[in-house]
Amino acid sequence: MPTLNPLRAFALILGLAAAGNLQAQTPPTGGLRADGAADFAPHSPVGKTFNELWTYQFWLNGGIQVQLNLSRASFGSFKDPVCGADLAVTNFRGQNAFVAREYPAKRFSWTPATGRLEVHPAIYAEGLPPRAHRVSFSTEKDDKSYFLELTFEGMTPGAVWGDGVFNLPDGQKMGLYFHIPKARVTGRLALNGDTLTVRGFGWMDHTWQTQFAPKLIDVGYRYAVYSGHAEGAYFFQKGDAVFGYGVREEKGRLALLSPKSIDVPSRTRWGGTSLARQLDVTLESGAPVSLVRTEDRQRTSFLQELGTFERFGAKIFLGGELVGFRGTALVDGTSPAVYSFTVIKR
Repeated sequence: MPTLNPLRAFALILGLAAAGNLQAQTPPTGGLRADGAADFAPHSPVGKTFNELWTYQFWLNGGIQVQLNLSRASFGSFKDPVCGADLAVTNFRGQNAFVAREYPAKRFSWTPATGRLEVHPAIYAEGLPPRAHRVSFSTEKDDKSYFLELTFEGMTPGAVWGDGVFNLPDGQKMGLYFHIPKARVTGRLALNGDTLTVRGFGWMDHTWQTQFAPKLIDVGYRYAVYSGHAEGAYFFQKGDAVFGYGVREEKGRLALLSPKSIDVPSRTRWGGTSLARQLDVTLESGAPVSLVRTEDRQRTSFLQELGTFERFGAKIFLGGELVGFRGTALVDGTSPAVYSFTVIKR
């Protein structure tokens, strides 16, 4: 099988981790609880294909949308373990950008005293929410430069459903945690030295999984409401199975959004992929959640930089190709949100 370029390989696995979630058989037990330092910290690796991801969603002044991932990834026999990050930016002075970086796994570090999670001296998150938190991403690639530095304020305390762990078929597991359901952010964003002072909304969730996503899910739906009450979720489908969960602020407290079923009453095609235009989620409580895509901004295939033979080999090994879609949405007809969907193409 053809060998993947290391940087391209990590861009791929970040995308797989971004889907990061598997078919649920047994959900977490118990109710929604406050998260803590042990939830935020890196979890003990399980198996040869363990991957972990800390994901941020931002909605900034001028309608700029940003997604930042920090990750560590194990590939089994495919290649050596690595750590890294990727940054997706839409509507920065009318342009979009995406960059992924990979580093040896030994560069990954966690400092409990300061809550510092680092994959590179210039790419890290620091501080334990909700007391304090900030992120930094600075890199150059292919003669282009990328920079993001944001500080969080007014963070809504995070929450976890039980232990946060879904026990899945074939002994697989997935963890899902919401560390920052809502916050104000301020800082700077720059592409190729063009720097903007920015402010706006921030969200952060955290996943880990024990297998490559294309082998275990069909689609993942993430959204975060950026104005008004705190609300967001990460829902998944594998065949008829529905899993994942979300949180919503109700009367000053976060409530659990546990999915019972997902219906897609309308679809549109984007880049050859059929994508839910409207998503209707029925919760275990019987209450509905409806999401409608309002603006499509960025489509990314994590195999797009590979040659024909490399792509063919990677799809066979990984079980499919993961495609990411980002943009804006409206939740329940009134709440503006950012969405980040992942679809497996087999």
